[in-house]
Amino acid sequence: MEHPHGGNNAEPPGLLEVGQGSQIRRIPTNPALRKPDNTFAVDDREKPNSNIYRKASKEAQNSGGIFDVAKAFDRVWHAGLIHKLYTLELPDRLVLIIHNYLNNRNFTFRHENTYSTKRILKAGVPQGSTLSPLLYSAYVNDIPRPSNGVQLALFADDTALYLRGNNYRDTTPRLQRAIDELTRWLRLWRIKVNPEKSAAIRFNYSKHKKKFSVPHNTPTLYIDNASIPWHHNYKYLGVTLDKHLHFRDHVARVSKLTKFYQSRLYGMIGRKSKMSLRNKRTLYLMCIRPVMTYACPVFAHAAPNIIKKLQKIQNKFCRQATDAHWCVKNSVLHGDLELPTINKFMKDASKRFFDMAQNHPNPLIVSAATYEPPPAHHFLRRPRNVLSDPPDALTSEVEKLAEAKACN
Repeated sequence: MEHPHGGNNAEPPGLLEVGQGSQIRRIPTNPALRKPDNTFAVDDREKPNSNIYRKASKEAQNSGGIFDVAKAFDRVWHAGLIHKLYTLELPDRLVLIIHNYLNNRNFTFRHENTYSTKRILKAGVPQGSTLSPLLYSAYVNDIPRPSNGVQLALFADDTALYLRGNNYRDTTPRLQRAIDELTRWLRLWRIKVNPEKSAAIRFNYSKHKKKFSVPHNTPTLYIDNASIPWHHNYKYLGVTLDKHLHFRDHVARVSKLTKFYQSRLYGMIGRKSKMSLRNKRTLYLMCIRPVMTYACPVFAHAAPNIIKKLQKIQNKFCRQATDAHWCVKNSVLHGDLELPTINKFMKDASKRFFDMAQNHPNPLIVSAATYEPPPAHHFLRRPRNVLSDPPDALTSEVEKLAEAKACN
């Protein structure tokens, strides 16, 4: 078969041929190809004590590599995908429907009023389709799980490898071997990674941000003969992870983005707006607060002075929306607008998240969310710590006013 993107890579063994009249001929498969599990993006060998926070100590270090797949949905090889759907034991008729859905798609290039000839697409799933993410997950379902203690994390086209160890001399070679194994699989199935947009992070405990992301003698990681740069932080699944897991960089980023949206909506939610308070509150809840609190169970346990930056943005909205005088207390404004504080909202969201995770039918999710958080005096905090934290001063004051109002 011709390579969909050019090149002369060897064909993966054990594919299927679809002939005329939708007749499918099975080609004998290579016994080395294992039958993938049906969990798609879940590592079936991940243990409860394998994540970044688990069993942490001041000497423990975690190294991770996050890889950016270039044009992920555009590089799904049709013949390889059909083969993998059969290895997943999907019904033949369903595979034929998916084959016909992907087959005979064309593209043209336009420059001003000139069009190129039509060319057939031999790779890629239609972007914007609700079926495409599922097909991509099936395509990468048999991605190799490392066997040297390195953990694999997948979500659609976001791929990450991470490993816990006592020093970088121990973790870096093992992580490099896992990357080499991943690279071979990516080449086999014609998936390309952007090394420039990928990142390597070394997580370790520190109260203060250090100048250098890694010590000067730390070995460089490579993927496909290109170096992977070490970073202080990296945005992964919408959350900015910094090397000390303080989440200062994440809160700073979402604060800047929230202020941008708030300025764009000022004409409707500002002091001079004629819109009702109810509609102003609805706009805030629908367009502004979700930007600040996205994935909040991940960072709700951050230091109070970091979360306070988000609370200041909400305080500013309350004062602008109500056109309140400077002497009116923030607790009164929150009570009048019936808005929970950021601390209260994030704590409630975390409680709902952990309750749902503990009752989830997938045992891997249950094991990841079930653990004993470190004590309050411990140097390290984990997401579950927020459930036992006492409310901050503003939250306590708002709750007292709500109780007094209920009694009256």
